[in-house]
Amino acid sequence: MRHTLTTIASCLMMAIGFAQVKPASLFSDNMVLQRETNVPVWGTAPEGEPVTVEFEGQKQTTTAKDGKWKVNLKPLKAGSGALNMRIIGEKVRFLVNVEGHENKSMKIILRDTVIIHNILVGEVWLCSGQSNMERAMIYDTAGKEAVANSANDMLRLVTIPHNSKDTPQTEVPCKWVASSPATTLRFSATAYWYGSKLQKELGVPVGIINSSFGGTIIESWISNKTLTSLGLPKDGYNDPVIARANYETKKAKAQPLVDKYNAEKESAKQQHLPVPPPPAGMIVVGDYRGPNVLYNGMIAPLIPYAIKGMVWYQGENNAYVGRNTYYQLLPALIKEWRSEWGEGNIPFFIVQLCPFHKKVTDPNLPSGIAAVSDAQRSALSEPNTALMVTTDLVEPDGDVHYKRKEPLGARLVLAAKALAYNQKIEYSGPLYKSVEFKGNKAILTFTHIGGGLVAKDTALCGFTIAGADKKFYVGNATIEGDEVVVTSPNVANPSSVRYGWADHPWPDLNFWNEAGLPAAVFRTDNWELPLK
Repeated sequence: MRHTLTTIASCLMMAIGFAQVKPASLFSDNMVLQRETNVPVWGTAPEGEPVTVEFEGQKQTTTAKDGKWKVNLKPLKAGSGALNMRIIGEKVRFLVNVEGHENKSMKIILRDTVIIHNILVGEVWLCSGQSNMERAMIYDTAGKEAVANSANDMLRLVTIPHNSKDTPQTEVPCKWVASSPATTLRFSATAYWYGSKLQKELGVPVGIINSSFGGTIIESWISNKTLTSLGLPKDGYNDPVIARANYETKKAKAQPLVDKYNAEKESAKQQHLPVPPPPAGMIVVGDYRGPNVLYNGMIAPLIPYAIKGMVWYQGENNAYVGRNTYYQLLPALIKEWRSEWGEGNIPFFIVQLCPFHKKVTDPNLPSGIAAVSDAQRSALSEPNTALMVTTDLVEPDGDVHYKRKEPLGARLVLAAKALAYNQKIEYSGPLYKSVEFKGNKAILTFTHIGGGLVAKDTALCGFTIAGADKKFYVGNATIEGDEVVVTSPNVANPSSVRYGWADHPWPDLNFWNEAGLPAAVFRTDNWELPLK
């Protein structure tokens, strides 16, 4: 009998080793699940293993195929009470030739249970982009006070780590945390201000997924399939082979100086001497950030986690004169992400670039920043989108990383209330609608008048005007009712008007509406933009 029990125990241990069910990392303690929609839950398990997910009275069962499983929970109601989810994997084992029962077999069902704790149901938003999305609360003007008061169990946060991959991934390590001074200090300021203000506005739990990476191009966030379908000329931005070769060349060229400096630092450390300064011209080449890799490593693993909408803040690394492809790339990203999530035209909010670099007075200098900003405005042709304007948040010294993200968070909440939660409020500054040329006048109309058009603080500025020769002059702009009229003594027959068309316009832009929201950068023409 002892031998029989030992044999059974040994077999049980072997079987248990195979009975491992795992949810994807995004399903962790403290997470928020999206309310009022089907909620996919997925993970891995041995081939053929039945997997059951139990949550809020629901019990959904499936069978692992190719080592993967997924179930869909039916729509859930929001609530502030913490809930637990049980994920149960079952494996059937038959123990044969048990001593004394040579013609018998024993059926054993092994259960492997994972419990996810402290779950809330509410609203989930994905926030993505580059450094102005990634920039943490520690750098924010109002960050110190906000962080000190950030304890809020109804706000949950998760940061997706930098994860550049050449092929689409199904997993990325991450964990949810409750908002607190310990968790918000290094969290995205843009995402925190949005999430915290939205949570207070709605009074339900809010979860924010921050998937951002500074210094990245939009092409990094689009799949290879979609990027290839656009038919763009092959270059280091959109071709993985060219981009990888350029990166390796740059890294190989820079590495000897980096290695030499590291050796000098180590030597100084061993001799208890001060660390020497980096040599002039030394470049540290960071992680590879070419086309597709961030879609593969930081977006694909999140699909299809149920979300309410998306916030996109990127473009600085595409804002170079001659890089005029953003008009095609941003709509492609919007379409792809929505399609992959399979939730229809969920809200997609775009943050228009904040001016940066040196202040510009010449209206004919080409501007990559203005071109990307206009492309962001143009992307509003996609349904259920909104544009957040940041021209008033610019730093005097032209620092790309402006320090006041709280107003941006408030503007994002306005857009959410209008587009995601169906409140009849004004959520946008003036957006260019049409132009009519009459004699020497350009007469502009706008949507989102917001109670009236206004010139904030001083006479209306920031408008430039050109004739058929495409030479721009500073325009004399006046508000006449719900229209703006622009003229110049140098332009007898105008053909185009632009607003805010510079890397860092001077004087500061001041076209707003009565709702307290600034107008978006725009152009009325579709002239080919300069390549240099």
